[in-house]
Amino acid sequence: MVYTDKLTALATLAATGAFAQTTDGSNGFQITGNFNAGLVSNNFGGNKVSGFEQNGMGTSSIFFRGTEDLGGGLKANFLHGTDVQFMTVAGDAGSMYSGSNSGKVGTFGTDQKLVGLSGAFGAVNFGAINNSSLYNGIVLFNPTVGTSFGGGYGSIICADPSCGVVRYDNTLEYKSPVINGFQAFGQYATKQKNAINTNYTTTLGALNGPEMAEVSAKYSNGPLTAAYTHLGTDATGVATATTAAVKKSVDTFAAAYDLGNGLRLGALTQKLKAPTLVAYGGAEDLTKNTDRSTTAVNAIYTMGLNTFMLTVGQAKENNATRTTFGGKTSKFTGVQYKYALSKMTSLEARWEKLDDAAGTYTFPAQFTTTDRIRTRSTVGVNMNF
Repeated sequence: MVYTDKLTALATLAATGAFAQTTDGSNGFQITGNFNAGLVSNNFGGNKVSGFEQNGMGTSSIFFRGTEDLGGGLKANFLHGTDVQFMTVAGDAGSMYSGSNSGKVGTFGTDQKLVGLSGAFGAVNFGAINNSSLYNGIVLFNPTVGTSFGGGYGSIICADPSCGVVRYDNTLEYKSPVINGFQAFGQYATKQKNAINTNYTTTLGALNGPEMAEVSAKYSNGPLTAAYTHLGTDATGVATATTAAVKKSVDTFAAAYDLGNGLRLGALTQKLKAPTLVAYGGAEDLTKNTDRSTTAVNAIYTMGLNTFMLTVGQAKENNATRTTFGGKTSKFTGVQYKYALSKMTSLEARWEKLDDAAGTYTFPAQFTTTDRIRTRSTVGVNMNF
């Protein structure tokens, strides 16, 4: 029996934080999630670290989701997600860890959360919501990997202009109905700057966040799916920003084509503009503007219970004035093999290499090296439920 469609859907769900209703859209409550772990090996410029870890094959997490049919085609939906650190007791006790969600503590509610209404008008949601650049870029391009090893996310491909997060607090989201294969998306998060306006208090929610505005459109017809997304942020006046020039943007175009017989091809092009990489993600050469362009292609082939993936891409720093990285190009290669043991469980192996001449990645501070070649690999078990 072939489990390709189900596994792809579950991999997408696990890698991104899922969507805002029960998995089949029916009335009721569900608990879903993903757990994965295995042997993970990292080599940062000759500095090698290996061990038994998690999140090499997606974000380990639990989601509580529900849908209520209100009648007349109107539904209420909620989603509450938590990333979990099950390989150490300290993680879920609230200690800092280097797992998913940008290293936040392993406490309750660290993943996507939202509540909203859906109907003939589309859907309106409020919460800390995964942005469309994630779904209509990263996941559309490479659904079997998403934001985990082998796809280039965080290396040469970004889901937001900081290259560090996939969602923003205090977000309003709109999704249009699908009309002749077209669907539109929009998100907006208000700026919060408590250092400027002392009327802000913690009772109003998370503070010191940039303004975020995103528009996206997707077209799907038969074997072809394509999407364009523009996401911009403005952190001017936010307390944690250290310069006045903190407006950033990322434009992403991704497409996928199903050739049949188990073969799927994907392509992505992206343009990142950041006056400085300060406060929300960070990088080197902070005094110079970043103008980076990325191109990548991949192939996913499924044969029975076996899935193979190959991704190659590059990111060029177009701003020649950047002292260290100007005019240089980073190159990325990622591979994946997956064997389906059941609808829920698979054995996986992944490997990726980044030759980071353009400075797209910030190496760990404790590693002092001029060699900007990084390799990562993982072998283990991935279980979706």
